[in-house]
Amino acid sequence: MEHPRRVALFGGTFDPIHLGHLTIARTAKQDLDLDQVLFIPCRQSPHKDRPALAGNDERINMLELALAEEPWAHVSKIELQSKAPSYSWLTAESMSRIHPDCRLFWLMGSDQWSVIDTWSRPEHLASMVDFIVHDRSGTSRPRTDFKAHFISGAHPASAHEIRTSAPHNLPSHWLHPAVAEFIRSRGLYGCQS
Repeated sequence: MEHPRRVALFGGTFDPIHLGHLTIARTAKQDLDLDQVLFIPCRQSPHKDRPALAGNDERINMLELALAEEPWAHVSKIELQSKAPSYSWLTAESMSRIHPDCRLFWLMGSDQWSVIDTWSRPEHLASMVDFIVHDRSGTSRPRTDFKAHFISGAHPASAHEIRTSAPHNLPSHWLHPAVAEFIRSRGLYGCQS
């Protein structure tokens, strides 16, 4: 009997996508034998007051540039085409309909795992997905009510630091070269080309 395809949903602002995101996705793919990782830029996170600095089309362009050489990684616009805010359980419901024969996973950082009870309908989300928790410090705790897999590894990249440093010195070493060039060419985050 053939096993169902294993698809991870990786939501985030991706403002911008950086090499840390790619490292996390690659680790999850390898450790959990994933067939596909779907990068899902959110329209508006319920946990953030401000919208992304880069526009939706710019974030999609950066994702496509960063993932162009990764056949297992794809971009989904599902949350950008939905009403704000972007609720994970709604995305998982939609993905369950789009991929009815797949086993779905939700890839997240330990910071979000530690506050998942503040999310909208976390139990409903947990009924549709296995969680993959990227835990840099190794301090995340399993839960008996949610199925979770913990992956480790660290990368120093920070989207916040990229944005704040961009006007003076874009941290290109944290970005795919095509993404760094895109940021410079568009003057995103105040970057001087």
